[in-house]
Amino acid sequence: MEQLNKEFCVPYYIFEEITEYIELTAKGYSKCMKWKNIRRLLRCAVINDKLTEEEAKFLENQFCRE
Repeated sequence: MEQLNKEFCVPYYIFEEITEYIELTAKGYSKCMKWKNIRRLLRCAVINDKLTEEEAKFLENQFCRE
């Protein structure tokens, strides 16, 4: 089984959105639309070869609070 490299570069626009999402959910705000936008950004990053499919799934599993 192939091991995922957890030290990969996350595009800054995705990093910003995930950070804002985590801050808002930590304050108790439900931001499901925000997470849907992050998922769309992850899919666009995969299509544009900025992330691999495995990296996108890792980020989604790691940070999704829905």
